[in-house]
Amino acid sequence: MEIYRKIFWPLDTKYIIMKVDNGRLKWEEEKEKREKKALENHARLSKLFKEDRFAFERERKRMIDEIINSVEDEEQKNRLRAFQESWDKKMRGAGSRRNRFVLAQTLFWEHFHETWQPAIQKFNYLLNNKQSIKNPNP
Repeated sequence: MEIYRKIFWPLDTKYIIMKVDNGRLKWEEEKEKREKKALENHARLSKLFKEDRFAFERERKRMIDEIINSVEDEEQKNRLRAFQESWDKKMRGAGSRRNRFVLAQTLFWEHFHETWQPAIQKFNYLLNNKQSIKNPNP
């Protein structure tokens, strides 16, 4: 019998809903399986990276294509492919490992400040306006 139970989450003092099956939390089992699979995959890729860079690069591209192909929206697929091609091109031109690392950091923060932060601010604005409409006296 499956039931859903409210569980206290100590990290952020909020409640989360968990699926319980015969008294056992399913997310625990699933989390352990995912972690084990991820560690095995990481060990395999690490070994491949050290032994055969060409095979590693082929596997990396295959995994990226698998993720992109899992997207249903064709327009989103095209945006992801263009973004990945742009990323790969920039990384090829970076040169040394240190330069690639610095470039990756720079691209991440640039994307954060130009894309994520404005979206988060817009979302925050929309949420706050909804609250002020529902409750004019906060």
